[in-house]
Amino acid sequence: MPTCETCGTDNVSTRCVQLHGALVEACAKCHVSLGITEDAEKATQNIQRVTDAARQRTSGGWGGLGTAGKDIMFRGDEELATDFANQIKKAREDKGWDQRTLGLRMKEKVNVIQRAESGHVPSDKVVKKFESTLGLELRGRDSAPPTDTNIASRNARGLSLGDLLDMAKNEDD
Repeated sequence: MPTCETCGTDNVSTRCVQLHGALVEACAKCHVSLGITEDAEKATQNIQRVTDAARQRTSGGWGGLGTAGKDIMFRGDEELATDFANQIKKAREDKGWDQRTLGLRMKEKVNVIQRAESGHVPSDKVVKKFESTLGLELRGRDSAPPTDTNIASRNARGLSLGDLLDMAKNEDD
């Protein structure tokens, strides 16, 4: 069972409600305390139905989330190195090539090389070309530490929207 996004209670049945313009999953207690009426709930369900239909229509690319497995950014296991631009530039200079020569060997425009060396994230296809042409390993496992935030409490649960609202109220006082 899901977790209530407003109070943080685990293993409760939730319903999608609109809270300050955002759709959140709320338990029955939060549903009552927020004062959600039947009309508001129907409107929320209509909004969710429309967004779900739009999400199903997108086939990937710029219109949606893309297809899992096509883009390394959507696979959880591989991630582009944070210093990929420096690695590319150093490997190119070590081989004694200028950007034009690298572009010719990769069959890419010089502009693509310049953008990658300046820090713009290249496409997966171009990343593979960089790796094979320069003999680099630009992709790897995610090495970033987990970003979960825990609150020191008896049950040590995660941070919820209700906790954030309480923290904001305390800062205002």
